[in-house]
Amino acid sequence: MLELTAGQQSEKIIVTLTELTTLEAPHYLFVFTHVATKQVVAVVMGADESPYPDRYNQFDINTATYFAGMPVGEWHYTAYQQDNPTNTNPAFTAGEVEFGKMRLSSETDFEFTQYHQPATYKAYNG
Repeated sequence: MLELTAGQQSEKIIVTLTELTTLEAPHYLFVFTHVATKQVVAVVMGADESPYPDRYNQFDINTATYFAGMPVGEWHYTAYQQDNPTNTNPAFTAGEVEFGKMRLSSETDFEFTQYHQPATYKAYNG
């Protein structure tokens, strides 16, 4: 499962796309779909930053740009291989290479509200 935080300029995505890739020099299209709202975010990833691309692939994503105004929570993602560096339509890709889940967390931590209410008791002395 991918773990991303909303509002970040640089987040790392680490996946294993090479094992099913058939193109020589692919560009990867990631399509994220929110589980509840079905909103879709399509991102063409930049260059693979992995020092060992045969073992894993590492990409940088700007969640502040791509997920601006999008709900936090669980998303499904599908990664596609393609020759085109700008295409965001899965119908025009060379095929799916991976799918999975992604959790988008809020950029601010949740703070609990504490209430301090005096406790008074009435006892029966009867």
